Amino acid sequence: MAQTEIAKSESNIFTYKKSASVLLIARDFEKCLEVCKEVLRLRRLGNLEDKNGSTTENENLSLKLSQYEETEHLIVILIQAFAELERWEEVLPYITDYYQGIENVSAYVLKLCLLLHARVREYSICSAIYNIWMRANAQSWSDQEDISMLVDVYIKHVLIPTGKASEVEGFLRSTQLDEASQQKLLSAYEEVIQKSRALGSSVEDEEKEKKKVSQHNSQAFLDSTVGKAFRVVGVVIRWFRTIEPRRVAGILVSLAGLAAFAAILLNGVPVAIF
Repeated sequence: MAQTEIAKSESNIFTYKKSASVLLIARDFEKCLEVCKEVLRLRRLGNLEDKNGSTTENENLSLKLSQYEETEHLIVILIQAFAELERWEEVLPYITDYYQGIENVSAYVLKLCLLLHARVREYSICSAIYNIWMRANAQSWSDQEDISMLVDVYIKHVLIPTGKASEVEGFLRSTQLDEASQQKLLSAYEEVIQKSRALGSSVEDEEKEKKKVSQHNSQAFLDSTVGKAFRVVGVVIRWFRTIEPRRVAGILVSLAGLAAFAAILLNGVPVAIF
């Protein structure tokens, strides 16, 4: 890309960014996306030119910082526009492609991605991008506030909604936060953690009690059924003793017929008694 084209692109960055903000406020989200993508494309071409060594010699640190902040601002607007259009599934591919990996985004952009996917209950994606970013940056990221912000978002919007509030303490111990930051977050969620543990204990006790009652009722039903069966058998035996032997065979045949008929009515299938 020629230096004159880069200069022209840089001069239009501010105008594009302002235009994108106005379009977002006006709720013209489609046009807002178009503007954001175009300016980010120009910025990316400028960055590629920088890597080739054509312009970096004359750039100072403040200019680079300004460009980084402007780019991030446009990324934030782009994410908001995608979200308003309910096209949340397009955010992560675009961000990953633009930054050449989710691990290269800023902490704030990652926060927005976490919030967006948590909103639509894509908790597995939240866990994946959080872990990828943390593995790449937790040791080297100098700002503890950024790490604390992400950990806080993950606890509030992923762990707690998925019923894992009781795991918060262990999760905090596994992070790269210093002891003071861990304790601060732990205190903030202490009430939720205690309620989760109490609820878990209550549910476990209730399940045990239900199981105990069920076993008791099953045993009682079995005892009652067996007792009734023995009483019926006793009555039948005594009744047969009062019948003349020559009539017993006929009665048995009649009972078998009745049993078969009852089986047909109940199941639709005849049952052989003898």
